[in-house]
Amino acid sequence: MITSEHQFEKKITPYLDGSLSQEEVSEFEAFVLTHPEFEAKIKSKKDEIQLIKKMIPEVFLSRETSQTIQNEMKASVFNLLRQEPKTLTDKFKMKWEEWINR
Repeated sequence: MITSEHQFEKKITPYLDGSLSQEEVSEFEAFVLTHPEFEAKIKSKKDEIQLIKKMIPEVFLSRETSQTIQNEMKASVFNLLRQEPKTLTDKFKMKWEEWINR
């Protein structure tokens, strides 16, 4: 279950790429309804993703190759957009959340 605002921010990109579970989508959308400032963050991420997609030349590939490339790009974009912890406390908190969410 997502509990902190920081955890919701980390879910923006997975929400946009459709990799959240239905339960996570429902929880995320409920949070957004009560926190309108997240709509701007979501729009910003959508715009970034669309810009990146426009930079990619259209090539005819097999379905399997296309899916592999798309998965690799999603992972790369997520890593680029992921917020890095700035302080030792942030790093500790992030590791703690990763451990709890295993």
